[in-house]
Amino acid sequence: MAGSAGTAETAETAGSIKTVAADETVETVEADELAQAADAAESAEPAEVPESAGAVGAGVDVGWVGVEAALTLLTSPLGGMDAADLRRLGRALRDEERAAGVTVPAPSDVLLARALAEPERLVAHDPAYARGAQRLGLLLRKTRELLQGGGTAEEALWALWDGTPWPQRLERNARRGGPAGRNADRDLDAVCALFDTASRAEERTGGRGALNFLEQLEAEDIAADTLTRRATRREAVRLMTAHRSKGLEWQLVVVAGVQEGLWPDLRRRGSLLEADRIGRDGLAEPLGPGSLLAEERRLFYVAATRARERLVVTAVKAPAEDGDQPSRFLTELGVTPKDVSGRPRRPLSVPALVAELRATTVDPDASPALRDAAARRLARLAALTDEDDRPLVPAAHPQRWWGLYEPTRSSVPLRDRNRPVTLSGSALDQLANTCSLQWFLGREVKADAPATAAQGFGNVVHVLADEVASGRTPADLAVLMERLDSVWDALAFDAPWKSRQEKDNARAALERFLRWHTTDRGGRAAVATEHDFDVTLEAGEYAVRIRGSMDRVEADPQGRAYVVDFKTGKSAPTKDEVARHPQLAVYQLAVREGAVDEAFDGTRPAPGGAELVHLRQGAAVRDGGATVPKVQGQEPLSPGSSGEWVGDLLATAAGRVLDERFAPAPGRHCGHCSFRSSCSARPEGRQTVE
Repeated sequence: MAGSAGTAETAETAGSIKTVAADETVETVEADELAQAADAAESAEPAEVPESAGAVGAGVDVGWVGVEAALTLLTSPLGGMDAADLRRLGRALRDEERAAGVTVPAPSDVLLARALAEPERLVAHDPAYARGAQRLGLLLRKTRELLQGGGTAEEALWALWDGTPWPQRLERNARRGGPAGRNADRDLDAVCALFDTASRAEERTGGRGALNFLEQLEAEDIAADTLTRRATRREAVRLMTAHRSKGLEWQLVVVAGVQEGLWPDLRRRGSLLEADRIGRDGLAEPLGPGSLLAEERRLFYVAATRARERLVVTAVKAPAEDGDQPSRFLTELGVTPKDVSGRPRRPLSVPALVAELRATTVDPDASPALRDAAARRLARLAALTDEDDRPLVPAAHPQRWWGLYEPTRSSVPLRDRNRPVTLSGSALDQLANTCSLQWFLGREVKADAPATAAQGFGNVVHVLADEVASGRTPADLAVLMERLDSVWDALAFDAPWKSRQEKDNARAALERFLRWHTTDRGGRAAVATEHDFDVTLEAGEYAVRIRGSMDRVEADPQGRAYVVDFKTGKSAPTKDEVARHPQLAVYQLAVREGAVDEAFDGTRPAPGGAELVHLRQGAAVRDGGATVPKVQGQEPLSPGSSGEWVGDLLATAAGRVLDERFAPAPGRHCGHCSFRSSCSARPEGRQTVE
């Protein structure tokens, strides 16, 4: 059992406040919008005029929907309108009233309710902000007619659900994944639970109507499916709050965390709105410290009296006086607490128990009898299964232990040494300069992490830059932002604020690209974009096949070829690193081997150099400032000694691939590596392989 802190949660659903047990499933509040819409459709009585309508007289017609229900439904997923849409539509309706000769129009919320009851009035308004209200009004009318014709609550809910774009929005979000996908899955589960409840209610009541179903739904104290509650296994530990334990008993009860300040917890339970003061007879006075202490003592008594035979109460006692101390309730039990210091005598979890038993079985200092007893205990744990014959403690079986088997070896090499080794420019950098193990696990094993939002950011910017350079899209920022808006929602970000921040960064990157694109760079002109190439280079005793794509190839007035590589990362290499940048060097070698001859009308151009254009980073003040991208160039590789380092790099990378030597190499790249937890060069991964 836990302490009294956090013993219950409150959920505001269907217009009433309900107490929900902490260990029950609480369906999402958005499912109640369906029920509320069905409630509005079933009710045919004129709604009560709110106080906001009092200024225009007591006889104001607010429609059959009602002001409060209308505003709730319009801003719900069924209506799909936001506060700005409501304001615009409300102002338009008031202007319409004035144009019709009404000197003092009704408040906008009253006009919105009236328009929702008579959706034909919205035909003349701009669909940009009136479409949702008109569609919802027609849908409510259709549902009302369905219910008046004898339709069931389940049929009414389906009509509301199927008549709006809400299902399609949830499906798109669910397929997209990420936080938005998890929220969509939760909402879909809640809607399904609502339909199941409506179906069962119809079967139980024999078709008594939607209002009876809604009354039954609002009368439930717990928004959960009590009919399909999972049965508790007899031999199991139940974890619950003290409130939930009322009326139950067990042979052994453990009340954990009985700390002073936590139990009793004399802080006010209410929030800013003081929902805890709401009672059957109105607002109650807040509890004083004495009443709170008495309530906490009664709750502790409930928890302690759930035990039939044995009660264990635990607390933490810090050496310092200002640290954690046991609760005053412990002294009231009449039993002297037993102080336990040091490490517990036995593991307190199954993984810890398995780890200790496994260590004992291979401990040379342990007695043979102790090692045998540990092995037998492991065997019993490994044999435990659930109802579906699945192992309950799979880690207890030796087949799941690391290090018991010798490394597997293949008698046949994975790659034919007589054929060229196929690599890319980025792979060359990983194999030779950073970490060959990272390359092997990510590229060969295909175990790298899924694409991130940052990679999606780069892909979108690259595509737009290609469209501008190829002439398919004009070099206009407004056009590019429109194209960006059409695909931006497909990128999954951790939070909406992160999406907005990255979109601003994308806009800045496109602005820098356009400024760079329209600037004269010594008379250079683009001759190819996203240019694929495939060349084979000789590197000592090895033949290396390089495949890849050049973001942009340009020609200068002398006919030389420049290769441009756009970067959207947040970091840039140093000047010395650019001079020996493997990817740029490979591009230049590819040019020398004829990779861009087709773009130069079949002639072999000389390499003029290569450069990195960092669209996410602004240049130094002396180079134009933050409005232009940072550009880092690599000098042309001459056939002489200045380019020998590239051949050595190719030979080193090819040798490691053919010899199947992928050793980890710690460095800055470890900070964004997906395999740190299983890498022997990292402390967190060493325990996995040693």
